[in-house]
Amino acid sequence: MENEDTDVKRADWAGPPRPASPRPAPLPLGGFGLRLPRDFAELPEWSEGYPFYMAMGFPGYDLAADELAAKFPFSRGMRRSYDAGFKLMVVEFAESTNNCQAAKQFGVLEKNVRDWRKVKPQLQNAHAMRRAFRGPKNGRFALVDQRVAEYVRYMQAKGDPITREAMQLKALEIAQEMNIPEKGFKASLGWCRRMMRRYDLSLRHKVPVPQQLPEDLTEKLVTYQRSVLALRRAHDYQVAQMGNADETPICLEVPSRVTVDNQGEKPVLVKTPGREKLKITAMLGVLADGRKLPPYIVLRGTYIPPGKFPSGMEIRCHRYGWMTEDLMQDWLEVVWRRRAGALPKQRGMLIVNGFRGHATDSVKSSMASMDTDMVVIPGGLTSQLQVLDVVVYKPLNDSVRAQYSSWLLAGNLALSPTGNAKKPPLGLFLEWVMVAWNSISSDSIVQGFKKCHISSALEDEDDVLWEIESELPGGGEPPRECDTEGR
Repeated sequence: MENEDTDVKRADWAGPPRPASPRPAPLPLGGFGLRLPRDFAELPEWSEGYPFYMAMGFPGYDLAADELAAKFPFSRGMRRSYDAGFKLMVVEFAESTNNCQAAKQFGVLEKNVRDWRKVKPQLQNAHAMRRAFRGPKNGRFALVDQRVAEYVRYMQAKGDPITREAMQLKALEIAQEMNIPEKGFKASLGWCRRMMRRYDLSLRHKVPVPQQLPEDLTEKLVTYQRSVLALRRAHDYQVAQMGNADETPICLEVPSRVTVDNQGEKPVLVKTPGREKLKITAMLGVLADGRKLPPYIVLRGTYIPPGKFPSGMEIRCHRYGWMTEDLMQDWLEVVWRRRAGALPKQRGMLIVNGFRGHATDSVKSSMASMDTDMVVIPGGLTSQLQVLDVVVYKPLNDSVRAQYSSWLLAGNLALSPTGNAKKPPLGLFLEWVMVAWNSISSDSIVQGFKKCHISSALEDEDDVLWEIESELPGGGEPPRECDTEGR
């Protein structure tokens, strides 16, 4: 069949037919005037926030708006994202002309031009390649976040410390009141961080005071290690017969070192019941095989108060709560002599600090009768040479502090007639100490003895003594906040 369109005549007013124009070929990258450097490190202005187009070799502001729009043809049919450098060029052109002309020249919506002009200061302070400004938004459970924030403000007004764990527990309690399922809201640590960022909250830490090491550090370390090596070679101690003992104060009220407060607040005030100076003295001992000796607790007073105390610890009393020479001899009898594996003719080694109650003649005689050699740590080096300072005291105090904070936030405080909060019962506090002591890992104790060069293999200690450059920085724990007056 023939094509009927061939018989149709073209109208006179239509004019001559136009030749078909070929589609223009896409321009190469060099047609845009861009020069890509081999290495971004060659760009000196890159780190200073210069616009992307200038950093890549594009003339940028030296080019007219018509030429710039011609080199970057934009389509209105699809969504695009623009960086801060491009937005600033559009804003400056709109300020010199108007929003409508800027939108036509750069191929963007006029609404975008209006929005970019409103945030011009943010664009100037931002990196040239930044594309979005996403600030804090409301969480999925905005009401829970709001109530937790109110709880934090309330605790701040009272001066009570608040931790992230307390915020998570409060959020779970609020979610349960609002009938939110547990699978839908878990009050995770990530939620807590995002919630604090939305409400401008941050963690504030108590700054510890660093301990000053002695000037003759190297000489003391080498002398100490040589004495320990000489005793080990002479008596060939078993691992289970090498121990470290020390007395440490444990405060009855241990306020948290961390609290949540507004960002930028300095300093942060935290109210406490005012009994931080009330403390007990705990004589603790560990062995090189990872075992822990029963805690030896010294209470302040002339008698042991009645009550139910946890089993597995020895309790004594002193007028000022100090560890004296007599109590040290009693500790040797009831704790050190009765340690597991202490045979009558099996020699042991006990490492203590320079407390004057350790180095008396009577204490030395008692230790000699038990076939125990005493090694005294040089003054000022307990943070480096004592196993209890290196691996035990920090987790012990953290555990006691966490249990105290949980008890404090539970709301079961007993009040005095004047309205002040009473201290926790002694039996409950000793139970916290026992739980914290049992939670210390045996593997950490073993590693602590090796780190202090006490139980390391003798063949490894023949050629290398203390390497000061590698061992001391970062080694040991910060000093304890309170100390016994007997030291």
